[in-house]
Amino acid sequence: MTRIYEELDKSFDFIVVHDTEFKGDTKDKGELNDPVCSVYKDLKSDKILRLKGKSKFPYPPKKTLVIAHNANAEAHTLLSSGNKLPHFWWDTMIEDKKLNFGKVKKHGLLDACARYGIQTISEDLKKYFINMILNNKSYSDDQWDKILDYCQSDVEATEKLFFKQIEQIEKERFLEGPRSIISQALFSGASMAFTAQVEFNGIHVNNKLLTRIQDNFPRIKKQMIEQLNNKLGVYDENQTLKYEKFYAMVERNKLLGSWPITATGKLKLDDKTVFHFAQSCDDINDFYLLSEFVNSQKLKGFIVGPDDKARTPYFMYGLKTGRTNPSTSRHPFNAPKCMRNLVRPPPNKICVSFDYKNQEIAIAAYLSGDPQLIAAVESGDPYMSTARLVGAVPSNATKKSHPKERGLYKVTLLACLYKQGPANMSKRMNINIDVGTEYQVKIKNLYKEYFAWIKPIVNKALLQGYLTTKHGFRYYMAPGEVYNPRTLYNHPIQSNGSEMLRHALIGIHKAGIELNALIHDGIVVTLDRKKFRKQFLKVKKIMEDASIKILNDANKTNYICPVDWQFIRTGMIQEDAEQSKWDRIINIINNSTQVKSTGVSTLGQHPIVTPDNKSALRVNINNLNKYIYTL
Repeated sequence: MTRIYEELDKSFDFIVVHDTEFKGDTKDKGELNDPVCSVYKDLKSDKILRLKGKSKFPYPPKKTLVIAHNANAEAHTLLSSGNKLPHFWWDTMIEDKKLNFGKVKKHGLLDACARYGIQTISEDLKKYFINMILNNKSYSDDQWDKILDYCQSDVEATEKLFFKQIEQIEKERFLEGPRSIISQALFSGASMAFTAQVEFNGIHVNNKLLTRIQDNFPRIKKQMIEQLNNKLGVYDENQTLKYEKFYAMVERNKLLGSWPITATGKLKLDDKTVFHFAQSCDDINDFYLLSEFVNSQKLKGFIVGPDDKARTPYFMYGLKTGRTNPSTSRHPFNAPKCMRNLVRPPPNKICVSFDYKNQEIAIAAYLSGDPQLIAAVESGDPYMSTARLVGAVPSNATKKSHPKERGLYKVTLLACLYKQGPANMSKRMNINIDVGTEYQVKIKNLYKEYFAWIKPIVNKALLQGYLTTKHGFRYYMAPGEVYNPRTLYNHPIQSNGSEMLRHALIGIHKAGIELNALIHDGIVVTLDRKKFRKQFLKVKKIMEDASIKILNDANKTNYICPVDWQFIRTGMIQEDAEQSKWDRIINIINNSTQVKSTGVSTLGQHPIVTPDNKSALRVNINNLNKYIYTL
């Protein structure tokens, strides 16, 4: 028996391996899991429970460790059965990633078991059972037996995998005590399970207006193209992009010198490139919006389930850094920003979007202990502070008075932190390489302690063959693989940011507050109006406490990453550029429908959206603090 299992045996009354079978399509239909069956095996007693349909969790939730492969699926099914989630989870899929992420591409149960020579059913047989479950509304006695046997076979495979994993973990991490390893595993497991709660809760949206936009999408698309292409002139009458016309637009905006090209010498047209230039050029910004419509058959970013909530899988630990990886076409907060106006809380509720302020710069500053970078972060605007410190702007300069200089030093600071060379950076910024090099030299001289801190971390990763987070999530570098230095320099910042968000997720879940979305370095929650002040302050404190856990070692320091927020009462407050896109869409809809004297569109039952109408999505909130203390 391993030391890890001995410690678990002492800590929990029940250690249960759990697997479920279910119907439902969260990814493409926004549906909740529809439980078919559940199988449990208690490792202490060897007792097996086989339950059909929705069922109550049969163990004390605070005294039981649940072991599952991809705990998100089992947690979602428990929620669909009306259960509250157990507190403690061990996810063998995430533990497989900690042991192999980067060295292998697949981490499913069959793949993980194969690495240890554990015998399982074949892939073809697994597909047979999944088809049987999904393609039948009811099951014969014989089918029930086969389905439960199949589910039990996954439980038994997961049990064997669990014991093989903890043996390997002890061998590879023999210098660490079992409690440290268990603590990290339970943290990861809870992150996976509690992400299921976020997906289960879904995102509240204005479904009437969403339906209206979707119903009118062909008309919106046609008129959007006509309106914007009159200005841009890049599409022909068949809505086909003409490269020569696009080239002329880029040249007209004096961006040819900085626009990246393909191997064949043509201007790049991928989303990432266009999005970058859209931030500083109105024509490219309009083209970016226009291309989203031209290339879409329907409005992207909203998969609304039968319960009228938008949801999509988040794929926690999906990226090298451990960040979530939700679909760009299915997640409302990965859709065009202007479409966030469709987020709307239910009656007597207020949604709040919280996000960490300058999270990545704060992590770089506080973990490295660089006093200059810490001072820049604590000024409230590290980019403007950097511009002041290098003498690029006067000491009283602000974001409003010197936006161009701030923008230049924002790009330069991030480029330096993530090891982007001066050549590529200068091209992006459309400046001479000598000027870009000078900018980078100033940054590196200013923040010497940070760069002295990050270099040995990268060197150690190259030597040991993996990158790791504070809580033990690893990404391995495959032998012989050529790595982009930016990956190595980016990882310590991004991965610790992901751990920070997971701490916040776990804290908010345990506080019983409705968490609706995870957004890179932020979250969206729904709060009761009557309890608003108490719940608001609680979420804010949980997020700040989460940052304290990542940014500090023991009691030596007390650094904190501040939190920004925005209230969502009838829609999100947008920046002017995004709001103008939204207004254009709404105007197209309103101008394209016949309106009766009652002011209601004849297309469906959706009222016209105007600033004077109660259905208008924007609300002017000049003093956010009053909502904290008065609602």
